[in-house]
Amino acid sequence: MSSSIELNTIPEAVEAIARGEVIIVIDAEDRENEGDFICAGEKATPELINFILGGRGQLCVSVLPEVCKRLELTPVVPQNNAPLQTAFMTPIDIATAKTGITAAERSETIRRLTDSEATQEDFVRPGHVYPLLAKEGGVLRRAGHTEAAIDLSRMAGLAPVGVLCEVLNETGDRATRDDLARLAKQHDLKIISIEHLIAHRRV
Repeated sequence: MSSSIELNTIPEAVEAIARGEVIIVIDAEDRENEGDFICAGEKATPELINFILGGRGQLCVSVLPEVCKRLELTPVVPQNNAPLQTAFMTPIDIATAKTGITAAERSETIRRLTDSEATQEDFVRPGHVYPLLAKEGGVLRRAGHTEAAIDLSRMAGLAPVGVLCEVLNETGDRATRDDLARLAKQHDLKIISIEHLIAHRRV
């Protein structure tokens, strides 16, 4: 773990998620070595989504297999040969959206995804919100941001749906640990690692 970044505890991060805050989650330096903005899908507001979009990466929402099955969300490709096999599903918008691109429309789409009563008819496709299929078992099955977002939302007592977006720096490159530490300080965000989340869940 890089010494240039001071991490919060997992309970501190979970409390922040429960309050509807955005946190930064970093993965291993020998994996993607990236930081993502993460919040609970249930807490998605236009303001929160607008802030997360400032990460400059791809706004995604991690969901469990049950959601994909109920909403008939299928993989965007039949054969996933991406390096980390991130499971992108059918991008969607809330059916009432005009274009689906605004922070308000995307937050509404995300909140609807957290509703266990939501049906396929509640959404149009293709859209601007990218669901990611998370593995059951969370970070204990796959040490990814997709699973971390689900685990953190669930640990906060909220619907197991998480919002995530990679953080890029001002030049469009992957944000460094130093960049992420500065962002966390500037916006008073909690910052944790997937490594520590795995350790916490194993206790």
